[in-house]
This record gives sequence, structure tokens and C-alpha cells, in this order.
Amino acid sequence: MSRILVLYGTTDGHTAKVARAFREQLALGGHQVDLVDAASGGPDATGYDAVAVAASVHASGYQREVIQWVSANLGVLNRVPTIFLSVCLGVLQHDPKVDRDLQDLIASFQRATGWLPSQTRLIAGALLYTQYSFVKRLMMRGIARKAGGDTDTSRDYEYTDWDELRQIANTFAGQLNGGRLSQSA
Repeated sequence: MSRILVLYGTTDGHTAKVARAFREQLALGGHQVDLVDAASGGPDATGYDAVAVAASVHASGYQREVIQWVSANLGVLNRVPTIFLSVCLGVLQHDPKVDRDLQDLIASFQRATGWLPSQTRLIAGALLYTQYSFVKRLMMRGIARKAGGDTDTSRDYEYTDWDELRQIANTFAGQLNGGRLSQSA
């Protein structure tokens, strides 16, 4: 089986949860999978058969540590199978302008790093109102209201489709070994 790195950047913790679920699904297929927070600096990508990178959209960009790590490991990333998981709330809007903005954000990330992942997938994120500061809670509620989203700040909202994420992991792993992983988590 393959040795796979799942590297992630997170601001409020939800992308870490996405990365853990992705890692767990890959491990079900017998792959050796390392899960690393980019904030720790991340390992050299040399020696991995494949790499998954998950980062979340905040303030019209991705985590600085992810950008730095991808740039530093560009040679390996452009030689092995890779996937970029872009975690964001905008995907829920189904608005052509927002869709274009998200694609532009990904293109900007690719230009900044030079990385052209084998595949890129948009993953719905979460509104973690109970974990936000007062100011951020108000700001996120305003954004959610404008987008037609959930605005009750007394609770959190998780929009990630976990079954879809498992299927994405299965497909990615299938490209590595010609097979499919179990549908269960």
C-alpha cells in the first residue's frame, strides 16, 4: 500500500476535522497515512507516494503555513498524485459569482505556490459560532445572513458532506492502487 501525507491548515478547527476524516478513510484501505498540521512546519514531502492538502478559506485566502509548505515542497508535489481540499462555506451558495470567486481564489493559490494538484475539490465547511469571539460571531452571522445561511449564533452548523468526503478519499486512493476503499468509515 501507499505512504500518504495529509497536510492541513485550519483556523477554527473544522479543516482539521475534515483532514482527520480523509486520513481515516485512506487508512481503512491499508495505506500508511501521516496527518500533519501545517502550523507545525510539516515534513519534507520526499518519500510519500501521494499527498493531500486541506486548507480553509478565511479573509479571501488560505493559511500562510499551507502556502509556505506547498511552495517549499513544490518539486515533490508536482511529481506524485496530489489532491487539494479547499474547505469553504461559499460552496453552499450555488451562486455563479461566488463560484467564480472561489475558482479565482484557487487559481491565485496555484499561481502563488506554483502547484498544480492532480485534483482539487471544494468541501463545505462549518459555522462554529460558539467558538468565535464576539466580533467574529457578529461578522460571520452577517455573512451568513447575506448568503441565506444559518444565523442562530447559539449553536454551530456543520455543512460537510462526510459521505462525499469518504468517496473523494476512495477515488483518490483508487488512483494509487487501482482499487477502491470501503464505503464505511
